[in-house]
Amino acid sequence: MRRGFSLIELLVVVAIIAILVGVATPYYSDYVKESKRAKALQDLDVLKQAVVLFNSQEDLPYQGQLATTSPYLPLLGENDFNGLQGRYLTYIPVDPWGKNYKLDPYACYVYSEGADSRVESDDIREYYVKDLALTKVEWEDRNNNRSLDQGDWLYFNFNKSLWISAFSSADFDIYENSEVSTATLVCNLETDFLTRYTNETQASTSVIITEIGPGTTIKLGVHSLAIKDELATLKKYQEVQCDRKNSNSLVLRTRVERNNTTGDPLRYAVRTNPIKVTPR
Repeated sequence: MRRGFSLIELLVVVAIIAILVGVATPYYSDYVKESKRAKALQDLDVLKQAVVLFNSQEDLPYQGQLATTSPYLPLLGENDFNGLQGRYLTYIPVDPWGKNYKLDPYACYVYSEGADSRVESDDIREYYVKDLALTKVEWEDRNNNRSLDQGDWLYFNFNKSLWISAFSSADFDIYENSEVSTATLVCNLETDFLTRYTNETQASTSVIITEIGPGTTIKLGVHSLAIKDELATLKKYQEVQCDRKNSNSLVLRTRVERNNTTGDPLRYAVRTNPIKVTPR
């Protein structure tokens, strides 16, 4: 005679299954999240390499699609990588949450907005230029006397856009033959630079233009400059991000990502080896 399961036995089995499902669900959920994150990182690496390849071969920074009318600003939106398709990308991926990947050509990273595009806390970033650093110092002989002196301009070139909270020539160490020099540098922000970049919400630049003042004794081809290795000085040279929310085809704005408690910039300049001053 075949005997079936009693009601109590069935309830016990159902309870056991429910417990197993309850235990396994969090692990499965975490697995799905990690799988999506891993897929996003793979896609971002492909996009990052495409941007790096464009920048090296075209010898200019990729900024996404540009507006067709003056002032020809980047149209950062849902099609940031269309300009790379064909030569640098075989296809443009979509992130695991069904959204387009984005580009920030000022902070120099590609990113996914994550599961929730309303907040930045779950964004996934891949930097193609990681740290903000001084890369070149150029001299313009404004008075045509072939001497680096008062009235000439110095251009401090960085590898990506930045905002400066305050500029001082005392922010830089002067070197001669790899040794700290007693030479002096006196320079102030050039007037046109101050006119264009006096508001943190304005689009920033990767070049700081300064005018050499009296008392400068550094010599072209002899001396080199490096930002001082002091935290307070380095924090004055701050990385900026594109402020998509407040930008359009006529006005581009940037912002500094800050610590909500201290107000300090989260990303700022790093110390590099001294850089020779070269003619522009």
